[in-house]
Amino acid sequence: MNEGTSAVTGALGHLEREHPYPETESPIDLIVSRAKQFYSLPTVAMEVLQLTSNQNAGVAQIKECILRDPAMTVKILKSVNSPLFGLSGEVSDLNQALALLGIKPLKLLVLGFSLPKEMMQGIEAEVLAQYWQFSLTKAVAAREIATLQNRQFGDEAFIAGLLSELGALILLQDLGDAYANFTNKVLQEHADLSEMEWSTLGFDHAILGCRLLQSWNLPESLVQTIRQGHPSSGIEFTELSPQAATLRMAHTLAEVLAHHRLDLMPQLLDQLTGTSHQDTATIEHLVIDIQDKLHQLASVLSVALPEGTRYGDIIVDAYQQLSNLAEDVAPPLAFGNRDTRDRVVRSDEGQCLVETMRHFVHRGGPVTSAPHTEKRPAGKQGSQSQDECEVEPLPLATANLEITASREVLSKMSAAMQRCRDQRVDFSLAILQINDFQEFILLAGIEEVEVVRKVIETVAMRLCDGNGQVVPCGDSAVAVLLEGHDRHQTVSLARQISEMVGVWAQRRPYHDLALSGGVASTYVPPKSLPPQEIFQAARRCLQASTNGGGKVLKSIELL
Repeated sequence: MNEGTSAVTGALGHLEREHPYPETESPIDLIVSRAKQFYSLPTVAMEVLQLTSNQNAGVAQIKECILRDPAMTVKILKSVNSPLFGLSGEVSDLNQALALLGIKPLKLLVLGFSLPKEMMQGIEAEVLAQYWQFSLTKAVAAREIATLQNRQFGDEAFIAGLLSELGALILLQDLGDAYANFTNKVLQEHADLSEMEWSTLGFDHAILGCRLLQSWNLPESLVQTIRQGHPSSGIEFTELSPQAATLRMAHTLAEVLAHHRLDLMPQLLDQLTGTSHQDTATIEHLVIDIQDKLHQLASVLSVALPEGTRYGDIIVDAYQQLSNLAEDVAPPLAFGNRDTRDRVVRSDEGQCLVETMRHFVHRGGPVTSAPHTEKRPAGKQGSQSQDECEVEPLPLATANLEITASREVLSKMSAAMQRCRDQRVDFSLAILQINDFQEFILLAGIEEVEVVRKVIETVAMRLCDGNGQVVPCGDSAVAVLLEGHDRHQTVSLARQISEMVGVWAQRRPYHDLALSGGVASTYVPPKSLPPQEIFQAARRCLQASTNGGGKVLKSIELL
């Protein structure tokens, strides 16, 4: 390294943590903090969880604890006597329930019936009904799929499905109509909600819900099943544990049935047939059973569902659409559909959600005068009133949309992070982007992009002694996955890559080629940290670097 390069490198100074809202804590931290403060499990539920975790606790103690909550007792007996559990004869008291079901299913029922009422207050009835339709469909589907495959964890799968969408409920509370309208837009576009949340908020409801469940001190195994079983975890279906795979299938089926995502039917069939030998008739019977038990569960929980739900008709339509697909037409993937993502993120609903989140973050909580969410008339020009949503480019929502977390990137990150967990070493991700990409294309041509990528890959692999991977992430950038590299090592390596590529480019027509970079690292990746979250952290750092002219490398360490 020459003297000039050393001076530049030394002038970079301390690399600070960056996120889209630099004046305050990050949005997800703020929402989780508020959720911990306002939403807690009732005392009876917490005591039951503690007792059932104590090997010395007797059945009598558990029974006495539950009996202190008459409403809970009634709900449990009503549930036990419903077709959900398929018991013969009527169960009249908790003694019978404990004798017939055992402690574990009873504990799960208590947990399911103890969701804080404050979460549901103030949410529009129609919106709440849609939430319950998806959550309960997922819960019942998880239990029925486990039973279909002769698994012994049907009760755990049921409660995992029931709790897995709580993050969406929190966002409905904190962001109100902006989030409700945004989810409706996502459904209209047949898009993936988590992907759209990452593109606008910088996190998704699945991670938010898991953070809340962890704050309630729920079993880590349950939280991990919920996190890994969600498609946004980035873990390939074939790499999931049996419990997480069952929940993933239930999620896909709930998307088909409750959200009319008929395009996901091929994915569902692959998942079901890959884990069991079921024919079409069996799946149709499964859907009919789910429909019946869905209404039973809604009755037990005293929640309303949208009217006119006929899952049998939906599954018939899904099969019809599947048969009509041309052989050369592939169904849309859950991730990576840029056109759909752009339409949602750039829509009025997407921009209003981002603006509402800004209000939320800057004021430390929900605001009474949230941005107006009505669409502006087509063709309206000129200045906007203060009540209308900003539609100018926003840091996280619209910048660098070409930097995408494809399935390939997330899958390779997931595998690399698992190896780092096994070896108890650090994992780091560096995203390197060509500066002024549009100008670069005009000057060098699109074919030269692959040349630059190959150079970056060659340099990176040489510097890290082969302990890394380089994967494209969009048109203008690459992701460098590094195992056994901490934050400072990765920052140093990213700088060296940038410098060496710059020296190489001096012999090319685009002699002033430069790279921007963002780095995210974690010490021994925790299981609760999904690849998507690390990717977005590195992407935010890249955005901060780009906003600063690309001359300063930004990094963050995730704990």
